[in-house]
Amino acid sequence: MVRQTVQSKRQKTKPAELQERWSWWRALVIWGMAVLVRVIYLIQARQNDPLFFAPQMDGLYHHQWALAIVSGREFIADAYFRAPLYPFSLALLYKVFGVNLFLTRLAQAVLGSSSCVLLYLTGRRIFDERSGFYAGLVMAVYPLLVYFDGEFLIPVLLIFLLLGGMFFLYLSETKPVFLVFAGFFFGLAAISRPNVLVFVGVLFFWFVFKYRRGWWQRALPFYLMVSLPIVPVTVRNYVKSKSFVPIAWQGGTNFYIGNNEYSDGTTAIVPGTRGSWWGGYNDVKVMAEQESGRSLKGVEIDRFYLKNGLEFWRQKPGRAIELTLRKIYLWFAGYEVSNNRDLYFFKRYSYLNFLLFSTPVLKFPFGVLLPLALCGIYLTRERWQKLLPVYLFLCAWTVSFIPFFVTARYRLPLVPFYILFAVAGAGIWLRVSKRERLIATGIFILTLILFNLNIAGSGRTTDQAQNYFVAGSGYYETGRLQEAEADVNRALALDSATNILSLKASILLAKNRLPEAVEIARAALRLHPDEADAWGVAGNVLATAGDLTGAESLFQRAVELDPYGFEGWNNLGNIALTKGKLKQAKGYYERALRINPVFSLALFHLGLVHYYEGRIDSAHVLWQRVLVLDPNFEKAKRALQELR
Repeated sequence: MVRQTVQSKRQKTKPAELQERWSWWRALVIWGMAVLVRVIYLIQARQNDPLFFAPQMDGLYHHQWALAIVSGREFIADAYFRAPLYPFSLALLYKVFGVNLFLTRLAQAVLGSSSCVLLYLTGRRIFDERSGFYAGLVMAVYPLLVYFDGEFLIPVLLIFLLLGGMFFLYLSETKPVFLVFAGFFFGLAAISRPNVLVFVGVLFFWFVFKYRRGWWQRALPFYLMVSLPIVPVTVRNYVKSKSFVPIAWQGGTNFYIGNNEYSDGTTAIVPGTRGSWWGGYNDVKVMAEQESGRSLKGVEIDRFYLKNGLEFWRQKPGRAIELTLRKIYLWFAGYEVSNNRDLYFFKRYSYLNFLLFSTPVLKFPFGVLLPLALCGIYLTRERWQKLLPVYLFLCAWTVSFIPFFVTARYRLPLVPFYILFAVAGAGIWLRVSKRERLIATGIFILTLILFNLNIAGSGRTTDQAQNYFVAGSGYYETGRLQEAEADVNRALALDSATNILSLKASILLAKNRLPEAVEIARAALRLHPDEADAWGVAGNVLATAGDLTGAESLFQRAVELDPYGFEGWNNLGNIALTKGKLKQAKGYYERALRINPVFSLALFHLGLVHYYEGRIDSAHVLWQRVLVLDPNFEKAKRALQELR
C-alpha cells in the first residue's frame, strides 16, 4: 500500500518536472535565437553602417553622458534634462568593456534577448505555454526590436524592465512577495522613461478591483518599491536646481514640440532650432532666455515652453485638436515614424532591409502586427480580468505620449504585448465559433486597410538630403573621407543647408583641398549669414589658410550667434594658443568644457596649455582623461608617449 502511494506520487510529479524541464529548453531556444539574429545584425552594422562608431542625436547624448560618468565629470550642473538610468547603465558597460561600442552593443543584445524570454514567461502565465513560447520567438526576430537593441537609446533597457515588472506582477497573484520586485522594476523603468508613472498610477485601480478590502496591503509595498529608485533622483535634482523635479525636466519642452503652429506631430525639435542635438538644446535655451530677459534654469525653461504649448491650445483649439487626431492615427499606423535617423534609409546597411518596408498599401511589420493583435484582444476578451494589467498598460502608455509627439521608439514597448495578443489569438482561432472567427476576420481586414493608408503623414517622403548628410557625417567622423564626400555630394545635389555645406568644407579641408573649401565656406556664409555653423566652418578654412586674425573674427561671430556652442569656444582657444596667449586659450577651453564636459578636443588642447606652462603632471592627467573619453584619440596617445 505504501509502495503504491509512493509510485502514485512519482507519477503525479513526473509530468510537472518534465514540463518544467521543457520550459527551460524553450527559454534557451528563444534566447539563443534572439542572440543569434542580433549578433548577425551587429556584425553587418559594424561593417556597413556609417553611424555604428559615430552615434548621433539622442544616442550621442547618452554616449557623452556615459563618458562623463566614467571620467568622473559632471555632465550638466542642473536637474536632469532626461531620465538618468540608461546613461548610467551605459556608463557601467563602459566601465566593464572600456569604451568599446561593439562590445557594449553586444551586451545590449544579450539584454534584449533576455526580454524575449521574459515575454515567454509572462505569456505562459497569462495564456499558456504555447502562446508564451511562440510570442517569445516572434519577439526574437521582430526587426524593430533587433534594431533598437543595437542603438544607444532607452528601449532596450526600458522594455526589459517593463516586461520584468509585468512578470513579477503576475507572479504576485500567487506569491504576494513578488509585488516588491514588480514595484522595483517599474520604479527603475520610471527613471528610464517617466511615462511609466502614468501606468503605475492607474494600476491603483487594479489593486482595488482585484483585492477589494485588502488592496492596501498589496498596494503599499508595491508603491514603496516604485518610489525607491525615484527618490534619490528627485533629491539630487532638488540639490542641483532648488526646484521640485521628480525625474527630469524635458516634459514641457516636448509638449511644446508637439503643440505649436508648426508641429506635424512627429518632428522632434522646437521650431526655429538646429537639427543637431547640442545645437537644438542650446537654441532652446537661448530662445527662452532671450524672451524672458534673464538666465534660466532647466525647470524654468521647461515651464516657459509648457506655457507656450498651452497657449497654443487656448488660441487655436481647432488646430490643436486636428493635430492630436493626427498623432493618434500615427501612433497606430503601420508606418514607423523615425526620430534620430530615418529607419527606412539606414535599414539598407543590414538584413533589416528585407524585413522592414513601407509601400502605399502595406507597412511591414507593424501594419500587420497591430491588426493581428486587435483580433487577439477580441478573441481573448473572456480573460479580461486576468488581462486587466496589460490593458491598463496599453492604454496608459498610449495616452501618456499622444500629448507630445509620435516616434517609432516611443510605441516600441507596446510591441511585445501586441505580439502576445496576436499569437494568443492565432492559438485559439480554431477553437472559437464560426461567428467569432468572422468578426475577428472583419477586425483584421478593416484595421489592416485603415492602418496602412498613406494619410496624416504616414508613408511620407523623408528628407533624403539630410539622410545623406547624416550618413556622410558618420563616414567623416570615422575617417572614411571618400564615402563621406560621396554622400555629402548626393546631399548637396538635393539641398544646400548649412550643415551640408559645413560638412563639405570640413571634408575638403581634411583632404587638403583648400581652394575648394574656401569656395564652399563662402557659399555657406552667403546663403546662411545668421547661422553659427556657417561662420565656424569659414573660420576653420581661414585658420587652415594661415589667416589667424580673420579666423578669430569669424569664430567670435559664431559664439555671438551661439554662446553655448562649445566648438566655437574651442576654436577661439586654438587661435589664442597658436598666438602664444596661454591664459586666454585656457579660458576659452574651460568655457567649452563647462558647456560640454566630455568634449575631448577641448580637453586635449587644455592639456597642451598646461604642458606649455610647464605643468607636465597636469597635462599628463588631462591627456589620460582624453583617452578615457576617446580611446582612439591619436594625438593624445602620441603626447603621452612623448612625455615618457
